Amino acid sequence: MGALTLQGGEAVDLGGFLNLVHGRDPEKRIEIEIGMDLSNDSIPEITPESFDEWVGDNDTIDFYNELYSIRNAIQEVSIRLEITWNEMRQTAVITGYQVSANKNWCMRLEAAPDGRDVNMRINRENPIFMRLQTQEEADDIAVASAWLGVDDDWLMSEDIPADWRPDVSLPADRACYSILPDILERVRSTGMESPGKGLRAWLYGFGSALPKLDRMLNIPVSGVQGAQNVYIAREFTAFLSWLTVGPAMLLRDQLQAARYVGPLRCIPPRGFEASLTKSEAAWSNGMAAWEALLTRSQEMVERCSHWMQDADRLNSGYGLVRTEVQEIDCNTGAPLGRVKSRIALIDQAGLTHQALDVGVGISQVLPVVVAAQDDRASIVSIEQPELHVHPAVQVGLGDLFIDGAIERGLSFLLETHSEHLILRLLRRIREAAEEGNAEHINPDLLGVYYLASENGHITATRLPVNSEGDFDTPWPKGFFEERGPELF
Repeated sequence: MGALTLQGGEAVDLGGFLNLVHGRDPEKRIEIEIGMDLSNDSIPEITPESFDEWVGDNDTIDFYNELYSIRNAIQEVSIRLEITWNEMRQTAVITGYQVSANKNWCMRLEAAPDGRDVNMRINRENPIFMRLQTQEEADDIAVASAWLGVDDDWLMSEDIPADWRPDVSLPADRACYSILPDILERVRSTGMESPGKGLRAWLYGFGSALPKLDRMLNIPVSGVQGAQNVYIAREFTAFLSWLTVGPAMLLRDQLQAARYVGPLRCIPPRGFEASLTKSEAAWSNGMAAWEALLTRSQEMVERCSHWMQDADRLNSGYGLVRTEVQEIDCNTGAPLGRVKSRIALIDQAGLTHQALDVGVGISQVLPVVVAAQDDRASIVSIEQPELHVHPAVQVGLGDLFIDGAIERGLSFLLETHSEHLILRLLRRIREAAEEGNAEHINPDLLGVYYLASENGHITATRLPVNSEGDFDTPWPKGFFEERGPELF
């Protein structure tokens, strides 16, 4: 049984859990962690319209400000998934979901091997909850713990593995405390029912440890009386849902903005039209790039055309032109149907061509150009961008990716066998250093990794790049080693 991905389409088939897990051992698990810097993004809210902005007395204002201070303290967030194989159900199950804030674990959902009986644990000692402590502010911890029906240390799960529970460093000369128990005591005082051990009552409807996206946690507030108490209960529900579900929504949105261009790009047929139903997988075979040229702005078409044909860029010999066409009834002259867009290649003599009429290298490199100029993308992953193109075009790809990173704010993940592409990137780093223009491209913006198979497993070796445009360590064995014997 295969395992296709939304963006990989037919080009990426992981083969299922048992094919992907290390050693194909069903007793082992797969762990994936992805971090996100919130400098230019924020964790999305999922508050329904029924949650108005009413704020009552100073107590509710203070409660809101406490939650806001926690939100505002998070500069980076990460999500970690633990995936295991369930033999009885014959399927993979997400049994662990963890959110970390500022490199310290914050909240963790755990499920039974079959995906049911989900419980939550919260790290009250995450720095986002820590404040200077006063005796008065710490008095309600025992009361909150009794309401929850657990011991005082319920928020700091000792049995979570050490690598999932980074150390928390607090100032040695300052007494600190967590405001989380105080927040829970305020919620308890509203009349809300106890969630029970592991907060299970707040996790109703979970089929695995992964929360349902775009949905708030099911925290019942039916027993809460009074406008101010209702406000407190709702704000807490919105906050805990934001902390639990929001990071997963942010990751989903970032992944949807990613582009994957596979190693074999299709050649569009004559009369190609953009699909009415967009598919994330269409980038994998390159067809989404042609659709983008048909549907996106004229400015993007011209930008891609310049990259394709300009002498100081790829100099492929072909530019791009988009035209609008409409069928006409020959008898009446009446227009038939809607106006349609057509994209064509134009050579130096001004003649237009379909993709089928030119060398296959053009159809392979054009999706690379479009993806590298796509302002709507986040991460652009490309396998063998140099496929079927001349070495002179391969070096130009280096400039294309530099432009996409510097001018478009894109991040690239490239799998390449092209020495020409690597050499152009190194050259631009050297030139930028010589010109004192480190903001253009510098070694910090480039990571080169060499992958090799050793003793049955894959190792990734980073090749550090210096400001002189060279590697600090020798190139590994087999890394473009053919160059020397061929030259000498």
